[in-house]
Amino acid sequence: MNKQALLELAKNTPFYQHIGIEVIEIGDGFVKLVLKYKDCLTHPFGYFHGGVISSLADSAGINAVMTTLQKDEKALTLEMKINFLLPAKDREIYAESKVVHRGRKIAVSDVDIKNIEGRLIAKAIVTCTIS
Repeated sequence: MNKQALLELAKNTPFYQHIGIEVIEIGDGFVKLVLKYKDCLTHPFGYFHGGVISSLADSAGINAVMTTLQKDEKALTLEMKINFLLPAKDREIYAESKVVHRGRKIAVSDVDIKNIEGRLIAKAIVTCTIS
């Protein structure tokens, strides 16, 4: 999928609009996304909710895979594993994802979620099925 098509798809994805995910960098097998802090994305102690961080990781993983797709191919998340390392609050967080394996039917992305200081707050592996 080319860069412009991926940007348009992300821009028109209702869930991304709902929570505020934006694609800010695209390369071959690589994407960087940002998620701005909003109170509605937190758990009771004011930190980003783990489900929100997971959604950002999933979005980064699948978007990195989508940069490798041909016009007639589609990808869906098959499995994801995430480790939460540090809490994050009050400021945006970033997801950087790189495809580490691209086969005919399966692709795997390595995802780092970082705070604005560049500290790693979560680490994920996203496995996608390609059809």
